[in-house]
Amino acid sequence: MPDAAATTSDRRLTLLMTEGSSISARQILYDLRGHTIDVLDPNPLCQCRFSNLVRRWYRCPSFTDDPCGFLSCLGSRLRAGRYDALVPPHDEVFLLSRVRESLRKLVALAIPDFAVIALLQSKLQFHALANELGLPQPEADVLTDSREADQWRDFPRYAKLDFGTAGQTVRLVHDRQELSAAINDFQEHGWWSPGMPILMQKPATGRQGFVRAIFRQGELMAHHATVLRRRGVGGAAVAKVGARHAAVAEHMRRLGSRLAWHGPLFCDYFHDEATDTPQYIEANPRIGDSANATFSGVNLVQRWVDVALERDMSPLSVAQPGVRSHAGMLVLLSEAMEGAGRRALWEELWRQRRGAGLYENSLDELTRPKEDPLSAVAFAWIAGRLLVRPASVQAMVRSTVANYALTAEAAQRIGEMPLEQLTACLAAGET
Repeated sequence: MPDAAATTSDRRLTLLMTEGSSISARQILYDLRGHTIDVLDPNPLCQCRFSNLVRRWYRCPSFTDDPCGFLSCLGSRLRAGRYDALVPPHDEVFLLSRVRESLRKLVALAIPDFAVIALLQSKLQFHALANELGLPQPEADVLTDSREADQWRDFPRYAKLDFGTAGQTVRLVHDRQELSAAINDFQEHGWWSPGMPILMQKPATGRQGFVRAIFRQGELMAHHATVLRRRGVGGAAVAKVGARHAAVAEHMRRLGSRLAWHGPLFCDYFHDEATDTPQYIEANPRIGDSANATFSGVNLVQRWVDVALERDMSPLSVAQPGVRSHAGMLVLLSEAMEGAGRRALWEELWRQRRGAGLYENSLDELTRPKEDPLSAVAFAWIAGRLLVRPASVQAMVRSTVANYALTAEAAQRIGEMPLEQLTACLAAGET
């Protein structure tokens, strides 16, 4: 592993990203421009391949379908590539945390211990932790069998499975019929089986917000909050604006300190402007979407790499609130998911082109042809497919999410694999 003490903040680094399909991965590329970046991903058409900022893409097995194969591929690449730091954008951190100590012998990285990763990956355990720490959250109950679901009367509620990402395992239900339909859908997709708990959470009040934070052994090193301007695929914020919520920063300090968190953390909350009070609904052990923070003057991803390399860090400047940003590609996907036809999609494209409405004084987080010409290729490919056949959006989203999302089944399998087996997989092929 590189000597962290010998590094300087302006040295060009060689970094390896362990996934290239997610929106988070795409935004990380821009935050780390100026460094040399390689990407691992199962999909030869992952969106990070369409970037001038990527030196090489390496195909790897899916971390959910073949955890051992993924670790073997990663270990071989780390031994061959001499990387300064490892950057895991999404749910693969769940697997990587299990072999964290072995990985540290090969490369610098900043991720928490598996025990705390598993705690935050679980919606039920985060709910219990928030209660313990006094973090405000909406009222919630847990269903443990189908009979309770059949008798449930308190609506509306969000039905949430313990594990899941990209909004796949969360449904807003207004009556028992919708609850039953949601449970059936979860079961048909293989995300739920009888006996698995379901968190039934009341809708929060206020405006939805998101906070991303970087910690060093429990110490808050950087953070940035945004509030929603428009919701999109899987409930993601496809347009947002930077915000400054003092209570949220304090709550993140409390949470990070309690868990001795090391690396990135992403929380969803709702903010009541009248009382300046947040209500937390979910936390994830990953960076989330980082572009608005960088636009606002705080490069969270670079700060994450600095933590991994154990660099001395100066106090971080406060982010400028009010910066507007959007993900134009995700807006198109969301429109198609909601049933928009070709005419509506053309009109949305024209608004993006003119910078009108949602896009007025707003920066695109994903498509930046001036600094990354190939990003326009990815956008054109998505837009072209949708204009030819808007219904193709379902398959596009499903196949993309499968490359980075952690299912309950995969989480259980990864958690139960013996550490000796996982360590041997990481060392496979070593010479």
